[in-house]
Amino acid sequence: MTLALAGLRLWITRPEAQAGYLAASLSKHGAQSHTLPLLTISPPNPAQELQNALAQLEQFDLAIFISPSALDQVMLAHSKPWPSHLPVAVIGPGSAERAAQLGMQHIICPAQQFDGEGLLATLGEQTGKKIVLFRGNGGRDILPAGLIAAGASVQLVTAYQRTVAALDRPEIEQQLALGCDGIIISSSEAAQHLLNWAGEQAQLKLQCRLYFVPHPRIAAALKAHGAQHIVLTEAGDDGITRSICRYFSPVSSQKV
Repeated sequence: MTLALAGLRLWITRPEAQAGYLAASLSKHGAQSHTLPLLTISPPNPAQELQNALAQLEQFDLAIFISPSALDQVMLAHSKPWPSHLPVAVIGPGSAERAAQLGMQHIICPAQQFDGEGLLATLGEQTGKKIVLFRGNGGRDILPAGLIAAGASVQLVTAYQRTVAALDRPEIEQQLALGCDGIIISSSEAAQHLLNWAGEQAQLKLQCRLYFVPHPRIAAALKAHGAQHIVLTEAGDDGITRSICRYFSPVSSQKV
């Protein structure tokens, strides 16, 4: 039986620590993957804000994690089991899977719209609730503003630093020569970095590549920087893999 992605070479642009499961999932369907991290994740500096929040978890009614990176960095700093009384809320299925792996039990996740707006709709009224929101530096304000409008008091905590990764233009050129049948991008910031970084010649090559993205906001960022071929995927690693397999099937028509 021919595997759906046999002979294809796909780029994964997540931080290295978050690329393994997706690479393995794509490999099961025959694809070769190349990891090109566009962002680096590091602990917050200073870390006192995070440490203070972790010391006061019993005061909160809900903890929200904006990404798998937030989950990883919080649990790294917490270094003990998550308190069983405290439910957690996450944006999408990838974070929900990671929360379960980390031993969290009561996990709230949107059923369809995997972004801040979707989580707000899922949570609904929050009058009198005390919520701690763990996120990276420079996060969007839509979610905390919506929670406050829903009646909650919100403590924002920077759980990690997100910085753009240094890229090597000759290496990118070499990897393009080796093959690039699609580039998987999981954040708008990563999309902007890749296409802003490139010189004119490399940028033209990258703009012509095929991109797989799990959210319309990322697709919009790519379009704004000249990308021409974009496929909107399902959320989560398994959803991304399913969408890529469907795209390369003979009856696909998923371009956005």
